[in-house]
Parts: sequence; structure tokens; C-alpha cells
Amino acid sequence: RIATEKNISFLFEASVGGGIPIIRPLVECLGGEEILEISGILNGTTNYILTKMNEEGWSFEEALRRAQELGYPETDIEGYDTCRKIAILTAVATGKEVNYEEIPTQGITKITFMDSSYAAHMGAAIKLLGTSVNKDGKIYLEVSPVLVDAKDPLYAVTDVFNGILVVGNMLGASMFYGSGAGKLPTASAVVGDMISAVRFGDEPEKIGWSSEKLEVHPAAELSRKYFARFEGSERAKKEAVAAAFGDVKFVTLEGTDEFAVLTGEMTGGEFDSAAAKVGGLRQKIAARL
Repeated sequence: RIATEKNISFLFEASVGGGIPIIRPLVECLGGEEILEISGILNGTTNYILTKMNEEGWSFEEALRRAQELGYPETDIEGYDTCRKIAILTAVATGKEVNYEEIPTQGITKITFMDSSYAAHMGAAIKLLGTSVNKDGKIYLEVSPVLVDAKDPLYAVTDVFNGILVVGNMLGASMFYGSGAGKLPTASAVVGDMISAVRFGDEPEKIGWSSEKLEVHPAAELSRKYFARFEGSERAKKEAVAAAFGDVKFVTLEGTDEFAVLTGEMTGGEFDSAAAKVGGLRQKIAARL
């Protein structure tokens, strides 16, 4: 608002995705699109930790310790950094103010070696995603670990890299990938903004959003698949699982005292109700499979 009053540019490309161009493409290149979805790996530290757990079998504690030794900031193991970034992207896409405190947020501290073992067994990976979905005129938001299929473009985003999947009503899916942190990639975005500020001069770019508040809906209200681990044996609980969830895919790992399932599409509330009927829930992760 102040920048508009002073007729100057207020630019913040480096605030999301480090050196990856994403703010300006949303405003300019995709300005004619209705943005249907933004799903992003928006923090390099958490992606590094999950990559090491999934690909090398490290525990969360081992991966976190190594990230600390390498000097990676711990700002997002609880998802707070990703939460603020998906709030910025959603505000840019919708033109409305997004209160990040209203976004359901879960980090990666509850992800275990067993979870990553199941993911690898299924040919998938666990990623911390900031998700924003535009459906039927409502915006659904969430930050949480998600089980991602190997065919999903976000699957290949590993180590400290960031990746942002944007789905428009005409273009369809497009992917923005690159160095999401670090002094040089971030400086690249800052210098790009400086050049734009000079280039536009007395006619500043209109990048930002209005003071109108966006109504945030929890993404758990959407229908989607879930990966879930239960204590006990598949044989003992197969009938109970079928009665509660209907048709599911069972997944087992040898030498464990548990089993896992991949459900059909259901809301978070429907999942919780079904899981309570089965009993012994150990883990619940949304799935893009």
C-alpha cells in the first residue's frame, strides 16, 4: 500500500524459492491463468533431511545432525518457513491477504525411519509440501509431509533444491525448479528485482495483493488418498480395515509388528473416523499416488 502511494516498486522475488523465478512468473507470465494449484518443496533443509532418510536409510536424528554440521538452518523442521512461503504464493495468485497463522501446519519431526522405509518400498518418497488448491471457488491450504509418487515431478526434487508445481486452468502443470537458498541464488533474485525497479522507473510493477482477507479452508477437507500404518498384523485386521475403509492397498515390510495401507480418496475427517474403528494407528500421511 505504501509503495503504491509513493509510486515506487515493492519487489520480493527472493522471499520464496531463493533464486527460482516464481513471484514474477505468477504475476506476469501466468497472469491470464486461473491458478488451480500450487504445491511446493519450499525449504532446502527439510528436503535434504527427507532425501537422506528416503535414499540412504538415515534416521531423522542422523539426517538433522548432518544438516546442522553442513550449516543448514533448522528453520523449517516444524514447517513454519514453508507455511509463510505458501501464504505469499497464495496471496500473489489470489490477490488477497493470507493469514499464515490460519494455515494447518505440520513439520517433519514425526517422520520416522519406518515411514521412509515404506515409501522406498512403494517406489515413492516423503516430501514436505506447501499446498494451495483452488476448487469450487474456495482456497484450501496446508503444510504437511506428503507421500509422492515417482511419476510426480516433485519426486525428483532432492537434497537442498526447491521445486514448485503450478497448475493453471489453461496451461495445465508447469514446474519451477532450482536452488531455493544460499547467498548467490538469493542475490540473483535480488539483483533481478533491482534491475526491474530501474527498468520500470516511474511506472512501477504492480506486484502484491489487496487488503481483502482470503478465507482459508483446511486442505484436509479435500478428498485425497492417505498412507497409514497400523499396529498388528494384516491378517488379524484385514476385515476391520475393509469394513472401515473399503478397498485399500495393503503394504507390509518383513520383520515388523505392523502393516500399512494406501486408502482410496477420502477427506481427513473420513479417514480419522475410519482409523478409529480399526485402532492402533501409528502414522497418517497424505498421498499423491
